Amino acid sequence: GDKLRAVALGRMTTAYTIGATIGPALGGYLAMGDLFAGARLAIFGSILSVILSILFLKDRNNNERKMGNKTNSQKVHQQSFLQSIHATLSYLRHPTIGPLLFIKLLNGVSSSAFTTVLPLVLVNKLHLDTSQLGYFMSASSLSVAVFASFGISFSMSLVGNRSDRLASLGIANRIVSIVCFGGVVSWCLLHMIDVDETIESEKCMLPKEGLWLATITSIAVSVSSHMHATSLTTLTTGAVSAEQRGAILGLEHGLFSLARVVGPPFGTYLLSRPVTMGKFSLDTRLAGIWGVICACVIMDVILFGLLRSWPGKQTKRANSDECIGLTKVGADAYDEHD
Repeated sequence: GDKLRAVALGRMTTAYTIGATIGPALGGYLAMGDLFAGARLAIFGSILSVILSILFLKDRNNNERKMGNKTNSQKVHQQSFLQSIHATLSYLRHPTIGPLLFIKLLNGVSSSAFTTVLPLVLVNKLHLDTSQLGYFMSASSLSVAVFASFGISFSMSLVGNRSDRLASLGIANRIVSIVCFGGVVSWCLLHMIDVDETIESEKCMLPKEGLWLATITSIAVSVSSHMHATSLTTLTTGAVSAEQRGAILGLEHGLFSLARVVGPPFGTYLLSRPVTMGKFSLDTRLAGIWGVICACVIMDVILFGLLRSWPGKQTKRANSDECIGLTKVGADAYDEHD
């Protein structure tokens, strides 16, 4: 069911975020002595990851498929590369899965725009050093890992084991958290005290409570984003047969990569722009920050509306004999189930 699938996805995220928790803190520490030490370690880690994947990741279903092919009297239809691409892209036209994939794309743009701007604001506006930034980012990753391990199951129970409701809850929480983060940053900037403009390293003093509040609100944004993204993946993988889930996950990652091409430059462009409305002009110290926040909130409000009107609330699943990209495409290939 949706709850078990969400819990499994949460555990996968936990395994990933263990490295994402250690990485920023370790990178910030290494950068204090050598800016390129972290990059060299990342290259070594990537090569090691490839080697371990080749050695230990096996397709456990391969033998079952071979046995099934031997006992199956019907000849399995083999697709060409272009046919496989066409079949995968056909999900975009499906009335139930297509809207979810568009939501995933828009969510990726909003999320990547915010996460790109976040370290720039922390370093350039709040004047965090490299080690502080590393610990700050690690705190968010650790919180996501803890939530993925223990919070997803509880959250699913709160919403009646409905992934669409959890996705809506996640995006609503992110809207509130992003606005709160903007308020905290604004408060910090307006209360920072100039010590000595001639000493760049001591130009401003960040209130300690401001750093804690910024950390808490940033963690809230990260956890809310994880709640939303995991729920979306649960919905898309639950709407198709087991054989199609690999194609769906691949398409999701492709769309998210596309979003990460658009989101970062969009966020940095807004960050560099002043905010003016008629005769009103925002304080130069806040210029651009609220532009990014407003853009992310607008996209998230649209996401919330799309989720609430999603036609897949009456869930549909692909029939294993009539899968998209295998025999036929369209709504006729789907059987309703409750």
